[in-house]
Amino acid sequence: MTHPSETATSLPTDIRLIASDMDGTLLDADGAVPERFWPLLESILAAGILFSPASGRQYQTLQAVFGDRDGLVYIAENGTNIVRDGVSIAIEPVVGSIIAPVVEWVRARAAAGADLGIVVCGARSAYIERTDEAFVAQVRPYYAALSTVADVTVAAADDDVLKLAIFDAGRAETRTGPAVRALDLAADVVVSGANWVDIMRPGANKGTALIRLQQHLGISREQTMAFGDYLNDAEMLDAAGHSYAVANGHPSIRARARHQAPSNLDEGVITSILAALPALAPA
Repeated sequence: MTHPSETATSLPTDIRLIASDMDGTLLDADGAVPERFWPLLESILAAGILFSPASGRQYQTLQAVFGDRDGLVYIAENGTNIVRDGVSIAIEPVVGSIIAPVVEWVRARAAAGADLGIVVCGARSAYIERTDEAFVAQVRPYYAALSTVADVTVAAADDDVLKLAIFDAGRAETRTGPAVRALDLAADVVVSGANWVDIMRPGANKGTALIRLQQHLGISREQTMAFGDYLNDAEMLDAAGHSYAVANGHPSIRARARHQAPSNLDEGVITSILAALPALAPA
């Protein structure tokens, strides 16, 4: 299904880069890549089209899923780490002065009874100091390189901190997001999921990462497709000439995208790619 403003003549014809969010977009209800995607990925890469997993997840986690196939370019940590052939071609660390205030704020709120936890996301590892299994189980799927430490600020001191991620078991969009913005720090604050708020360097997001990647590769906006579902995908959809929101996406993202795709549960990324580029259908 296309956005009401779209016509058949505006559908993709010369796509060279496809970027897709993971959770809620490409991944199924179990957080896994649908089996039907793997042969499609091989067709995409064989056609000379680059594919970019674009996620709030860390690079190490994405790499563990997709491996080292030629033609993969990773947009990790919500755009703060772009990796090609195992090498970061651009990183956007947070402003160092915000780390301690955010960590202290989370600690204070947690001590007062809020079900919050902080992940300090370094380029080498993510760091947590909350150790209960309920919290660790929420963190583990996103961070393959994960260290449990006594003090996250000390442990991350010699790492490039790309992002601070706050887990809120209750109301990330209506409670923690606005509260962190009210701290008025030198950072951008984005709600990246129902339970997650990410704090990043000002101007760092999936959209600026996608633009930087386009420039690095010599690929235009109109040669780019992008798929997303949540608020941290907004700028990425703006940076793609052919943007798709899955049916289960946040209302503002569905309104922002040029095309509408079926939900992640209906393999919307797969079906939309095949509808737009039928030559990619695996034999």
